[in-house]
Amino acid sequence: MVTAADPVCQPVADLRSVTPKHEATGTAWASLGAGDGAGGGGSVVLTSYPEGGAKAWMSELRAAVSTCRDFVASSERGWKDRGTLKVSPTDGIGDESLGFSTVSAEDPGKGQAMTIVRTDGSLAVYLTSSEGEPIPAALMKTQHERLREARK
Repeated sequence: MVTAADPVCQPVADLRSVTPKHEATGTAWASLGAGDGAGGGGSVVLTSYPEGGAKAWMSELRAAVSTCRDFVASSERGWKDRGTLKVSPTDGIGDESLGFSTVSAEDPGKGQAMTIVRTDGSLAVYLTSSEGEPIPAALMKTQHERLREARK
């Protein structure tokens, strides 16, 4: 379990938790490399949710990212993360999308960029490190279209 020091930030902490508030009905994870059209690499987690779950979590994430600037989270496994959140543009991908980056308080040169794309009842969470190139919007749009097609 991952817990945010400020409850307003909990939806963001839940992105890193194995026991988030919104429990997925299915999950798939993949590492993305330069050969996948993913720029400098990264990862994607695809999750599906019961009726209304993906939309509700997206709404909670949007509120958290717009309010939570100083992010502190800790895990039952003993790690602690402290950083600053910054909203980033997402070019209107999917049914709705949200982008943000975190910059480490301990090492300001380190951080992560995250883009969350909702397609119907699924979320695709794209993650890259601050050292890597962002995941191209075209790749995320293609994944959105594939998920939409699979639901037919």
